[in-house]
Amino acid sequence: MPSRGSGECHSRTVVLKLKTSEFNILTRSHTPSLPPDSCETFTAIALSLRKRVHLGASQRFRLVGVGLSNFQDVEAPQSPVFG
Repeated sequence: MPSRGSGECHSRTVVLKLKTSEFNILTRSHTPSLPPDSCETFTAIALSLRKRVHLGASQRFRLVGVGLSNFQDVEAPQSPVFG
């Protein structure tokens, strides 16, 4: 993952956004236990998110977007949720 600011970061969540021909917007996201570290992993997660959209096979899409979110610094230690 490219550096952002002074340190490196990685994304935790893959997001799929679909806009149908009727202008309905559908989003699905997945945060795996380990951040996606390759194009193959990213693609596999994106395709699995598409399978979670239950629309007919004839549904047409006006827009398809796949992105990353939930960026975290690599150096930042994870703090425990409960003390």
